[in-house]
Amino acid sequence: MKEGNELLELLSSFSCEKDEDIEYFLHHRAIEFEKLSKARTYLVFDQDQLENKEKNLTIYGYISIALKILSVPQEMSNRMRKELDGFSAKIHGEQISDFPCYLIGQLSKNSNVKSEGISGKQLIDFASDIIAASVEAVGGRYMMIECRNKEKLIQFYQDNYFSEVARIPDEDQPMVQMIRKIG
Repeated sequence: MKEGNELLELLSSFSCEKDEDIEYFLHHRAIEFEKLSKARTYLVFDQDQLENKEKNLTIYGYISIALKILSVPQEMSNRMRKELDGFSAKIHGEQISDFPCYLIGQLSKNSNVKSEGISGKQLIDFASDIIAASVEAVGGRYMMIECRNKEKLIQFYQDNYFSEVARIPDEDQPMVQMIRKIG
């Protein structure tokens, strides 16, 4: 893979017209998160470009995966808590309120690649494959996303088998937490 300035130049070629934060993360934070082991970022390229060892690679999309604790609302039923835990709704008589998850922290297509690019579903499938390898090594039951509270975005994730768990109120940017069972 490329190093130093070449890598920064490659990353800066990525554009996300729909969400500046996603673009900003890849341009300015992904390498730092990688070095700190806060997240792993995976770039998606055209296979022909890679096989032909082309110098000017095009990033078709990217995903970033991390670990996160899902803290569920107090009013969540014991039945749902048991489903999330896979074993019990309580530990030492207390309701379980925190569940470890794999977080798909970033997921985006490159706005500069118009036609034969990659689909959002393909990016989710790619993230699922990476998470499945982690599950094989260390276990885990759920993957999650936190997306903006936009109907089209929520529908996209619901179409890809994510279910809403909670809404995160925020004056500037309310978010929706959604999960999907692994496997």
